[in-house]
Amino acid sequence: MFKDSLRARLLLPVLALGLAAVIATAAALAFIEANRVRTEAQASIDSQTTGLKSLFGVTHSIMLERVHSAMRLLRQEGEEQGAPSPGQPISVGSREANDLVLGGKPQGNSFQLVDNVTSIMGGTATLFSTTGDDFVRVSTNVKKDNGMRAIGTVLDPHGPVIGEIRQGRSFYGVVDILGSPYVTGYEPIYDHANPKPIGIWYVGYKTDLEPLDKVISNSHVLESGFVALLDSKGTLRFHSKTGATVDPAVMTKIVQEQPSDWTVQKSDVPDWGFTLVAAYPNSDINSVIVRQTLWIALLGLLICLLLLGLQYVLIQSRVLQPIQRLTEVADALSMGKLNNIIEEVKLKDEIGTLAKAIARLSNSVRLAMERLSKR
Repeated sequence: MFKDSLRARLLLPVLALGLAAVIATAAALAFIEANRVRTEAQASIDSQTTGLKSLFGVTHSIMLERVHSAMRLLRQEGEEQGAPSPGQPISVGSREANDLVLGGKPQGNSFQLVDNVTSIMGGTATLFSTTGDDFVRVSTNVKKDNGMRAIGTVLDPHGPVIGEIRQGRSFYGVVDILGSPYVTGYEPIYDHANPKPIGIWYVGYKTDLEPLDKVISNSHVLESGFVALLDSKGTLRFHSKTGATVDPAVMTKIVQEQPSDWTVQKSDVPDWGFTLVAAYPNSDINSVIVRQTLWIALLGLLICLLLLGLQYVLIQSRVLQPIQRLTEVADALSMGKLNNIIEEVKLKDEIGTLAKAIARLSNSVRLAMERLSKR
């Protein structure tokens, strides 16, 4: 049987060693491949995050410069009208608020000043009036969703601006206004009789994030990962629209729950209050590793089979065929056939040594037979 043959004894150890080498190589390369895929995924995340932050930074810098210019114009035109002072209670929108007076001219429900500024500088402008603990928009061209001026609405009591104004400090930065991000400037308005602000000068520009939206929409990580942008309230604003994961509800759930089978990385966007999120399922890396390992294993197995085939040819031609011929000579010798030509005596290996021994045996038998025949 094959398993008991010399061929099997010679080939099976080679096959075992080859398979062991393939398995060891596949395992080592799989480990290296896993590290490579993770490194490339992290490099992709870092590259996309850095690029997006750079775009945000440039956008913020350009728009903030416009905000400072618009604020200078608003204050200049307001101060030209005269000194500010608190006015009588008036009805603005759906609520009562104190009027704001500039040089004796009431500003509540009057939009000439704010519209003049924005006609020159663009953007939006507002005059807030202090009413109790609130700052109420009494003159503005900020629009609500229905297209109406947002008079009567109040400055966010929980936002970053109100604390600065109450401390008598100006605020410049990104603020959510009625659900949209604005790059803004707020400066307190004082009169000579009150140590606390009687109102606020405001200018701001609604951010045009369409270019950023396009960049994020075309971004993703590995096959099923995504890139997303959350605003200061944790609301998903922009997200990947390529790759396997594009459902905003799924993305929001992953960001909030951060499941163990996902890698989720968050980074803050300076000056914006936004958060960039990059996430990918660990199965993406595992699938790449499995594919690469299978290719490596198949290639290794092919090489192993080629080496085994080469080994088989060498064993057959250099070992088994000479042994077979020597076996035939030995059989012939046992049957009294003494005139055999043994080519293997020319070999300089163990088979050649065996062939020489058989040749000497054949010669000895022949001589013995000749002596017996002469008696």
